[in-house]
Amino acid sequence: MASEGGSAMPGRDMAWKYCSPIEGNRNGTICNFCGLVMKNGGITRFKSHLTHKDPHNNTNKCPRVSPEVKEKIRLLVHDKKKKKAKAKKNTDIEDIRSQLRGTMGTHHTHLVNKEDDDDEDAKDEDVYMYPTDMNPDERDAYRSIVRASKASNWEREQHENIVGSKRKTREYSTSIPSMM
Repeated sequence: MASEGGSAMPGRDMAWKYCSPIEGNRNGTICNFCGLVMKNGGITRFKSHLTHKDPHNNTNKCPRVSPEVKEKIRLLVHDKKKKKAKAKKNTDIEDIRSQLRGTMGTHHTHLVNKEDDDDEDAKDEDVYMYPTDMNPDERDAYRSIVRASKASNWEREQHENIVGSKRKTREYSTSIPSMM
């Protein structure tokens, strides 16, 4: 039986206990199970050799590795990929947050202005947000543009509803005689 000799080097990959480094070649490994010498690829390629899963299909599969070791290395690779993906996700989230923080400085602080302050129970109350340095005339122009846009959208929806209901009525009325 092949030896699982060697020991994991402190602070290094646990897969090192299943291979030996090649003297003078930091990327070279010798498999402790089958004796395969890999002159390049390092510990990553060696793990592909043991797990029989090589994304590049350039590594021989180890014929003598036990199923237990194969599974142990597979889990090691899986956990490492998972940690790497989580670290990348956290970095990406932090980058997005820092970009957002940059846009929310004092220059971009927003002032909330509710219309119709007299009637606080109004359900269709419009709320507008403005940069604090926006001129009151600009605020009024902004509000009127938003109102016009909403009115235009409402009119378009009403037109689509009316035209759509006429089409449905016409389709229904034309299909009734053919059924009889």
